Amino acid sequence: MLENENTAIVRRWFEEVWNQRRLETIDELLTPNAVAHDLGGQGASTTGPEEFRNAAEQLLSAFGETHFTVDDIFGIGDRVAVRLTGRLKNTGSLGLLPPTGAEISVPVMCIVHLKDGRIIEGWNCWDVATALRAANAPADQCTLF
Repeated sequence: MLENENTAIVRRWFEEVWNQRRLETIDELLTPNAVAHDLGGQGASTTGPEEFRNAAEQLLSAFGETHFTVDDIFGIGDRVAVRLTGRLKNTGSLGLLPPTGAEISVPVMCIVHLKDGRIIEGWNCWDVATALRAANAPADQCTLF
């Protein structure tokens, strides 16, 4: 497979930020005003590296065993589409909810917009409801943060 520069950046993002927990990569690859739409579920978006890092820390704290596998990735111009499988285990508290130890597999789809080698916007679509059920979240809770 021939990979372009932008797909390589997005692949690196998931490997370093999520799989290796190298949160310093957030500052390197996100622009100051980058928006991650629906990161924690519909309407739970972040703006900028600091908000994204806080959200990532919450997710990684609640799901201490997290791994994303890139199933498909392709890019054209300044956009990259990526389909992933997330495997998460609820090993830590989610808010006031104690860990359950539940392991889940969730499908994830993202469209990422890049400029000059950095992420400026991302649209996320993933099965947040399954993650919430794994953490025994109340039925009316629809976002992670």
